[in-house]
Amino acid sequence: MLKISPFIALANYIGFSGYKAYAIGGAIAICVWFYICNLIISKYCGNKYFSLLLSTCLFIPLGMDDIDFLLGQESHLSNVVLSIMICLPVIIYIQESKKSFLCISSLAVILMTAEQPIRTLIIIAPFILFILIIFRSKTSVVSMLSIAVSFVIGKMANDYLLDRHFPLKVDYSQASLLISPDKAIDNLFIILKSILVYSSSSSLAVGSNAIGILTPFYFMGLLYILLFIATIVYGLKIFLHILIDGRKTKTSICRLDLLCALGATGFVLGLLLISCLNPEGRHIF
Repeated sequence: MLKISPFIALANYIGFSGYKAYAIGGAIAICVWFYICNLIISKYCGNKYFSLLLSTCLFIPLGMDDIDFLLGQESHLSNVVLSIMICLPVIIYIQESKKSFLCISSLAVILMTAEQPIRTLIIIAPFILFILIIFRSKTSVVSMLSIAVSFVIGKMANDYLLDRHFPLKVDYSQASLLISPDKAIDNLFIILKSILVYSSSSSLAVGSNAIGILTPFYFMGLLYILLFIATIVYGLKIFLHILIDGRKTKTSICRLDLLCALGATGFVLGLLLISCLNPEGRHIF
């Protein structure tokens, strides 16, 4: 439902067919999701130029995994943008008490859950924990209850669609089983290595001549991996700092600090959740 199929259908309706319809539909999908992503981030940051920079960085493919992600393979693109729609509007709602943003977040939860409930759980489980730990307020509890209710509605929609319209040959949410701790540790390193290596340009240059044209991209990919790890560490540091500094109120915490802390904790907790599933869990990360 969240793949590029509707956009390909639109391209077919316009008059394109075959590969042209796929290419045009994919381009339309990228433009639509980029616009939504940029709009949400601009509301969160309050700076349209900075939000445009962040959105552009998110949509630039650096490795093979990112190329698949940008093409809308398995609805990765839409799910990433919906994840942003779930998290950032809730923080705006808590800090500014604007109910419209809570509605946006709830809608995103319903849409994502209607397609694949387990993906939504991987997003909202760490997010609910993060919000309740950081804010500890009545508004945060209300927002999390809204997220939970939206998830139930989305799950009901998913059950209806699977039963009446779109039966699955392989349902990864049903195939994903808890595994033993030793295998979970092995799984963690496999998935982490896949994320670090195949989302960087280094993987594209493997096997090429050391003095060839791809060499700079290889080392740029290594730099990206180091920056990625440093960003996660920095975000966790901010998260711990916010926890320790109890003097700050919910409205005084810098949103960029919250974004770094949320991204780092969400990545780590999400990675741990996926690692506890069977190897097919990589399909829903």
